[in-house]
Amino acid sequence: MSTKSQPKFSIDPMSFSGAERSSKSMGIALIFAASFFLSWGFTAHRKIVDIAIHSVPDPLHPFFKENRNYLVEHALDADLRKHSIKGESEKHFIDLEGYGTSEDNSPCLPPKSWQDAVKTFGEDQLRANGIGPWNVRWQYDKLVEAFATRDKQQILRGAADLAHYVADLHVPLHTSNNYDGAQTNQKGIHALWETQIPESKMHEYNFTQRIDPIGYEPHASDVIWQTIVESHSGLALVFESELQTMAEIGQVDAFSFIVRGRSRQKMRSQAFVDSYHEKLNGQVEERMKMSIHVCALLWYNAWVEAGEPILPQDSTRQKRLGTIIQWLTN
Repeated sequence: MSTKSQPKFSIDPMSFSGAERSSKSMGIALIFAASFFLSWGFTAHRKIVDIAIHSVPDPLHPFFKENRNYLVEHALDADLRKHSIKGESEKHFIDLEGYGTSEDNSPCLPPKSWQDAVKTFGEDQLRANGIGPWNVRWQYDKLVEAFATRDKQQILRGAADLAHYVADLHVPLHTSNNYDGAQTNQKGIHALWETQIPESKMHEYNFTQRIDPIGYEPHASDVIWQTIVESHSGLALVFESELQTMAEIGQVDAFSFIVRGRSRQKMRSQAFVDSYHEKLNGQVEERMKMSIHVCALLWYNAWVEAGEPILPQDSTRQKRLGTIIQWLTN
């Protein structure tokens, strides 16, 4: 099993007092700390889902808009499961280094078919390297089934989970076994790239500019394989820009203690974030925008593949509409 199935931090139970040392309190602490360090931050995941809702074309858009609050609130559910459900962590990443490189130094990809991949590499190795792209396909198929049966709760749960996994695979570091810089003495680069930068710079990003119109595309779920190749190709910029920024700013000024909730955490300073973000040359914004596009694309295509069913409406809205129709016809 990959080391990514375990939290990359430690919490000393004796640093808590009284009731804080209860298993419940520790579980909550672990969940929130793990979510912060190992995935897009809370704000970024929710923003991706929120903008994706507005990117879905009619007639699917009104349904997602009506259920916006649920989708945004549950955008982090997949992260909250990582440290309580066995086998969840491996769904969020794929280490492409585990499959070698071609002559042009591009990553070799395992088979898209899970059955073929298992025959070639064995299930244990696949799970150790992360099963992110196959999981996206499985989540997509579950959403198709939920749409087909018009099960509103399963549609919403499936849409929120699919969006989360899709967004994670747009992060370059989710395609590498050096996902937190441990191999290159760049520890903490994961939280820097996908949490600190979005939280600090997201207000500057232009999410109104669409990448391409959303429409039906045969085999739409295969887009996730192109996604991981594009994400992996951005790794050199991720690591080199951090090294350049550290050389310019220096170890002393590179870090500061930042208050998050009730805790103080040693993280990159704002000066470091500003300089690093500039060197990335729009990379974080571009990956967020692609996340939004692919999320909306898969939502829409799952609905089309399910036969474009009429979606269940909110009961309160239905009653209100019925009252209006009754008043107009009387």
